[in-house]
Amino acid sequence: MTNKMMDFIKYKGVVWKTPLAAALSWELAEWAGSKHPYLAPLTVILSIQLTVDKSIQFAWQRIMGTIAGVLFTVSVTPYVGLNGWSIGLLLLVGALIVTWLKLDHAIMVQVALSILLVMYFQSKMPSYSLDRIRDTVIGAIVAIVIHIMIFPPDSVNKAKKKMIQFADHLSNHFINTSLWVTEGCSSSKAQTLQLRLQSLFQELHQATTELDKAEQSLRYNPLGTKKRNTLKELTQQMHRLRSGHANLTDMIRVFTNWSESGNFSKENQRIWADHLNALARLIKEWNKVLDNPEPFTLVSNGSATQIKAPTHMECYQYPLALYTHAEQVIQDFQNSNFSNKIL
Repeated sequence: MTNKMMDFIKYKGVVWKTPLAAALSWELAEWAGSKHPYLAPLTVILSIQLTVDKSIQFAWQRIMGTIAGVLFTVSVTPYVGLNGWSIGLLLLVGALIVTWLKLDHAIMVQVALSILLVMYFQSKMPSYSLDRIRDTVIGAIVAIVIHIMIFPPDSVNKAKKKMIQFADHLSNHFINTSLWVTEGCSSSKAQTLQLRLQSLFQELHQATTELDKAEQSLRYNPLGTKKRNTLKELTQQMHRLRSGHANLTDMIRVFTNWSESGNFSKENQRIWADHLNALARLIKEWNKVLDNPEPFTLVSNGSATQIKAPTHMECYQYPLALYTHAEQVIQDFQNSNFSNKIL
């Protein structure tokens, strides 16, 4: 029960941080003399996002937009009346200024909200303008401090899980490719293999996205030194996964061309099926190390490390690899069909 509670606190912070920060910001706003303390928890609710960097970004945009909108409205309101046309005119001017300054759309939204609400409440509650600025700042600061200092979102762990899952699927795809090679690289099954490879690429993209989120969140976490070191190592391992996916893609293309040439003998099919299985085992062993919390160590697989070009082919392997890639470039650009004319 205690472990479940701790997991909830660590990984479901967005559930309990918002109420805590909202309550604290309300009390601080009242202590600061606000007559509209609800503005502080409103900022908290809007500011606490799934990642720290998004929270900081929104909080900053809300503060900037609120201050700009309030100051602009307070300086103009005495000269215009309160009606639909005056509200529309000020919203238009505010939007044009934000656009001219090339500021983010989110700031434009906050400016517009401040213009509308200040115009309406200013005549009825003279303290509203000051309260809006002060309470917005209080809410934003409370939200960010609690989000960063108390169990910040652990995107590193999520990214690691994505990488482990991808490595497992990559290993399985090497095995599937091995079976395909054993069966003679049939063109009908090649399409299925390519579809699975595309799905695998989507997984790789998701894992990369999680790593980027983790890096952005840790950028603002002063207590995340250990996590940053873990993230640095995970980033290095991600390069291996990208390379593994790219090499498998190239190998499938080569196997397809080799089979279509009519020179892919049964013996070569057997040899390369064994090689592919050895590579799959190598990746599985590597993945066990990735899943282990201990420091990363080198992984070695006896059968995989024996995959080398025969001695009599060593002088040809590099030019053959270059010719293979050059031919692929020619196929990609020579046979392209454009559905629309380029104007």
